Amino acid sequence: MLIPIIECVMLCGRQGLPLRGHRDSGPICFESELQPYVNEGNFRAILKYKAKDLDSFKEFLESNSRYKYTSSNIQNQIISSCGDLILEKIVKEINTSECFSILADETTDVSLKEQLTLCVRFVTGTEKNVNLREVFLKYIVIHSLTGKDIANSIINGLNSCGIDCCNMVGQGYDGASNMAGHVKGTQKIVSENFPKAIYVHCAAHSLNLAVSAACDIQAIRNCLGIVEKMYCFFNTPKRKDMLLSEIAESDFNPDSKSLKRLCATRWVERYSAIHDFVELYPCVVSALDKISEWKDSTATDANILAKSMDSEFFVSLQVIKVLFAYGLPLCKLLQKVELDLKEAVDLAEVTVTSIQCLRDNIEQEFNKMFKEAEKMADVVGVSISIKRQNKINKNRANLCINDITPEKYYCITIAIPFIDSFIQQLNERFLKHKNILKGFGCLFSKTYADEFDELVQFYLDTDLQIVKAELRLWHTKLEKNNEQPKNALDALRVCNKEIFPNIHRLLKILCTIPVSTATPERTFSCLKRLKTYLRNTMTETRLNGLTMLAIHGDVPLTAEEVLDDLAKKPRKLDFLL
Repeated sequence: MLIPIIECVMLCGRQGLPLRGHRDSGPICFESELQPYVNEGNFRAILKYKAKDLDSFKEFLESNSRYKYTSSNIQNQIISSCGDLILEKIVKEINTSECFSILADETTDVSLKEQLTLCVRFVTGTEKNVNLREVFLKYIVIHSLTGKDIANSIINGLNSCGIDCCNMVGQGYDGASNMAGHVKGTQKIVSENFPKAIYVHCAAHSLNLAVSAACDIQAIRNCLGIVEKMYCFFNTPKRKDMLLSEIAESDFNPDSKSLKRLCATRWVERYSAIHDFVELYPCVVSALDKISEWKDSTATDANILAKSMDSEFFVSLQVIKVLFAYGLPLCKLLQKVELDLKEAVDLAEVTVTSIQCLRDNIEQEFNKMFKEAEKMADVVGVSISIKRQNKINKNRANLCINDITPEKYYCITIAIPFIDSFIQQLNERFLKHKNILKGFGCLFSKTYADEFDELVQFYLDTDLQIVKAELRLWHTKLEKNNEQPKNALDALRVCNKEIFPNIHRLLKILCTIPVSTATPERTFSCLKRLKTYLRNTMTETRLNGLTMLAIHGDVPLTAEEVLDDLAKKPRKLDFLL
C-alpha cells in the first residue's frame, strides 16, 4: 500500500508539481455521480487516479484506518528520503573521482531568504568513457554575506553531504569582493583550509565584465540606452499591439516579433536584443509615427524616441551588432559543462585574434557597417552627417571637419575606440586564466616551462624527475600515434592511468578546475519554479528534497529503495514488509 504513495510523491517531485492543494486534509473520498469534483491537490488526485486500477489500494484509502500515510508529515519524510538517497549516490561518485571543484553562487528566493547553492564539478567514468559532470548538492540558507560566513557555510555543507574536502582542487565563484577577495574573501578562507583549491573567476562573468567596460564609450552607451528605452516603451499592451500590427502589415517577414531587453547579466540576450531591434527597425519607426499622433502624453514620448535616433545612433548600432556577433560564440561555449580551462582560454584567444583582424582592416570593415547605417537612416529620410562641433567639449571628439567625411569621422570616434577597448578588456579579464593554465600547457606541447615544476610540487607528492620522464614518454606517445588532443578531456581519454599515473592525475585536475558558474545559476531557475509565492513557507529540507528530484532525473531511484530507507528510521508504527 505504501509503494503507490511513494510513487505519487516521486512523480510530483520529478515533474516539479506542487503536492498540496487548498484543501487536502481529512479522509480521501472518491467522488460519485451525486458528489461534485473537488480539487484536493496533485498528490491526492494522482492517488485517486491510481486507485482506479488497484482495488485493494482503493479499499485501503477508503478504510477507517487511522494510518493512511498520506499526511503532509509523511510526504516530507518521503521527499527527504528521496533527496538523501540521490545525494548519497552522487557523493559516492564524487569521492570515487579523487578530486573535485566547488561551484557556489547566491540568490534571494521569494520568501526573501538568502539561498547559497552548492554544486560540484568532477570527472566520472574511466578510459574512453570519461565524462565531466557538474551536479547540484543542496541549498543553504545564509544570514550573513561576509566571506568568512559563506566559506564556513560551504565547508560545513560539503561535510554534511559526506564529501571528503581534502580532494578539493578548485573553487568557482563570481567576481564579487566577498567571494573573490584575496584578504577576507571566501576563496581566500577556503584555500587556507584546503591549499590545493585554487580560485578561478567565472569566465562567463569575465566576458560580461569585459563587454560592460568596453561599452562605457559615450556613443555606445547612449545607443544601448536608447534600445533599452525602446523596449520599455513598447512593453505595454496597447503600444505592443501597435508594433505587432506594423510587423504584420510589413512587406518583409521578420523572424522576431517583439523587442528584447538588454539583460545586465545574460550577455547572449544583448546580442539578440540588438539583432531584433535592427531587424524590426522599419516597423518600430512606423509604430512611433502612428503613436505620436495619439491625443495623450504617450505621443510626446514617441516623438522624443523617434528624434533620439540620429546619425551617431545608427553608426553605433551597426558597430555594436558586429562586435557582439564576434563574442557570441564564446559566450555560448562558456555555458557548456564539458568545457575545460584550456579550451576556454584558446577560444578567448581566437576571439581576440578575430577582433584584432577586424581592427587591422578597419577601413574596409567599417565601410560595410557605414553602408548599413545609411540604409537605416534612409528609412526616416535623413543622411548620415557629423554632429555639431563645440569649441570646448570634453565628452565628444573634436576633429577638423573641413576635410573629413562622416564615414571617416565616425570610424575614428566610435568604431576604433570601441574595438580597441573590447580587445584590451578581453586580454585583461582572461589574463588570470592564462596564468593558471601556464603549467598545464606542458601537457599538450613539447615546450617546457618552469611553471610545470611548481605545478608538480603543488599537486603531486612525488619525485619531480619521475614526472619529467613520464611527461617525455607522454609526448612521445602522442607524437607516435599522431594524436593532438584539443582539450584536457580528450587527452584524459587516451591517457592510460597505469602507464602515466602522474600525467593522468594532472589531466584530471585540469578537467576538474572550474570554468564558469553556469550550473549554479541554472539551479536558480529550478528554485523559482519550486518555491513560488504560493509555496513560500516551504522548509529547507523539503526544498532540497524536491530540488534533488527535479534536477537529478538521470539518477535512478525506485520506490522500494525509498521504502527501505523509511523503514530504517524510528516511528510510532513500523512498516510491515
